[in-house]
Formats: sequence, C-alpha cells, structure tokens
Amino acid sequence: MPWPRIPVQDHRLITVAGLHGGAGTSTVTAMLGEQALDAGTGWPVASGWVRPLPRLGVVVVARTHWAGVAAAEDFTQQWLAGELNDSRLLGLILVDDAPRLLEWQRRAVKRLVRKAPLGAHIPWVESWRVQPPDFTKPPKRLQKITRQFHQSAEEEEA
Repeated sequence: MPWPRIPVQDHRLITVAGLHGGAGTSTVTAMLGEQALDAGTGWPVASGWVRPLPRLGVVVVARTHWAGVAAAEDFTQQWLAGELNDSRLLGLILVDDAPRLLEWQRRAVKRLVRKAPLGAHIPWVESWRVQPPDFTKPPKRLQKITRQFHQSAEEEEA
C-alpha cells in the first residue's frame, strides 16, 4: 500500500514525520529545534504558493515496539524502491519504547538505521515519562544526533 502523503506549506530546514501514531515526532522536533517542523504522520510533500516547490528534507520517526518496527520496515522498503521521491529522506530516528530492548528489537534497530541515509537511535529516558524533555542542555548523544541531521539538511540545501 502506498505511503500516505501530507501536504506541507511550512518549508523549514527539517520536516519531521511519524511513521505511526505515537512515534515521538513532537519530542524529536523539539530536539531538532526551531528549524524543524512536526508534520504528523505520513510522507510530507511541499505545497503552497512558492514556486518552484522545494523538496522537503524529512526525518522519519518510529518507536521500537512491534508496530513501529513494522512501519519502519514498510517505509524503508518503499523508499528504497524509489516510491517516495517527492521529498528527500534525511534519515530515520528510532525511539525506544521501554527501558530495555529485547534482542529482536536490538537487531531491528541495527538493521533499520542502516537502510536510511542517516540513522539514529534514541534510548529510553525515564524522566520523559513524567516531565517534558529539556533540550537546552541535552546529553552528548542527542547533541550528536541533532548536529548530524542539521548538517545533512544544510548540505542538501546548498
């Protein structure tokens, strides 16, 4: 089944899209900062009055539970088959769904992050269950992920 398209008129440096409901797009968007836009679920495609329309730089997000892994598998297969070329995929971020991943989840994370131009894995953060993330001083791992995705988006724009 073709991946659903989402028209996006706000053309920011990075557009974040969930591969399923509850994927973590709002958290990833907040992590990536003001140059990122949360487009919801689906494959974002530029729309609006600006001509020519830009090809959006998209970061897709999924959880590491069975539904998220299945959605990421389906999405990456369609992307690799060339069926999602109306925007450019910057990368895939997988967000842990629990404090410890099972062995099949660890294997899936390794496999899936290699299928995208840039892949990242955000481990479980217990404090995010009870309070919003504070990205003013994120851990080094999240700083590195943010830097990599911004650099990739800026290189594509140039």
